[in-house]
Amino acid sequence: MRARPATEDESRGWDGLLQQTTRPHLLQSRGWAELKSLTGWRAERYVIEDDTGRHGLAQVLRKRAVPGVEVAYAPRGPVCDEAALPEAIAALRTVLGRSLVLSLLCDPEATQSDALVARLGARGIRRSPIYVQPRRTLLMDLGQDQDAMLAAMRKKTRQYIRKAEREGVVTERTTDLARFHRLLRGVAERDRFGIHDLAYFACLAEAFGDGMHLLMARVGSEDVGALLVIRMGDRAWELFGGWSGTHTEERPFYLLKWRSLMLMKDLGVRRYDMWGLAEGDELAGVENFKLGFGGEIATWVGALETPVTSVLYPLWRFGARRRLAATA
Repeated sequence: MRARPATEDESRGWDGLLQQTTRPHLLQSRGWAELKSLTGWRAERYVIEDDTGRHGLAQVLRKRAVPGVEVAYAPRGPVCDEAALPEAIAALRTVLGRSLVLSLLCDPEATQSDALVARLGARGIRRSPIYVQPRRTLLMDLGQDQDAMLAAMRKKTRQYIRKAEREGVVTERTTDLARFHRLLRGVAERDRFGIHDLAYFACLAEAFGDGMHLLMARVGSEDVGALLVIRMGDRAWELFGGWSGTHTEERPFYLLKWRSLMLMKDLGVRRYDMWGLAEGDELAGVENFKLGFGGEIATWVGALETPVTSVLYPLWRFGARRRLAATA
C-alpha cells in the first residue's frame, strides 16, 4: 500500500471524496485545514491506494517544531477501513519521510481492540501518551424515528424535555456569532475554562458556511443556552455548547439538545457525535447529562504515533509531542 499526494482535482473535491468513504470526518475536511492554517498548520492531502484501487484518504497537518524540522498530525485520520489502518499509517510515514519530519501522530476513528493495537505495533506504530481528540464519545443514531429516540432516553431526560416545552422555553437558530459567544464566554468565566475568541468563531463560520449551525435557547428575552454543530453529509458534530446556569427549573438545555438532534435529523444527518465523554471526574456531570439521551458509547483506539525521521525522534518524545497536543 502506498500514499501519494492528491492531485489538484482531488484536492479541490476533497470533501466529496471524504463522503464517498462513508466515514467522513470534519477534522479531515478542507474547512478544518483552512481554520488550522490560521495557527501555522499547513495541510497536505494523500490518497492511500494499491494496484487494486483506493483504500483511504488522509489530510495531514504539518507545523514547524524547530527550524527546518516539522511535526505531522492527521486529526481523525487516516480515513480507511480498520483492517487497512496499520498499512495506511505506514504508507503515510514513508511519504512523509522524504522530508525532515519528527513523527506522525494520528487519531483515527478506529474501535479500541487488543488485536488492532498488536497489528499496529507490528508496523512500528504505538499508542501515544497524549491525546488531542476525545478518546470516548457518544454517537446518536438519527436514522431512528422520533418515538424510538425518546424511548431510548432515560426517563428523567424525557421528562425534562417535556417540562421545558411546557414552561415555554424557546429554541431558535441564529447567525449572530456575538450573541452565541457572549453566552459561551459567560459559561467559561463561571466554570473557569478557556474559550476561543470571537474571531475564531468567525473563521469557523467562513470555513464551513451553511454546514455550521448555531442554536440558542432562551427564557423570555434571556439567552440561557447555546450549541454549535457542524454538519457534513450525513454526519454532524456538536463542537461547542453551554448553559448559563439560570432558570434551572425550566431545564432549557435539555430541550435545546433535543431540538438540535431533530434539526440535524430533518437535514438528513444519520450520525450525531456529541463530541467527547469524560476522561476524569471533572466532567462526570457533563457525561451523565449526555448519556441521558441514549445513544452508543464509542471508544476509539486513541492517539497513535510513529517516528518518521528516527534519529530525530527523541526531540518528539521529550517535548514536541506535548507542544503539538497543546496547539492542535
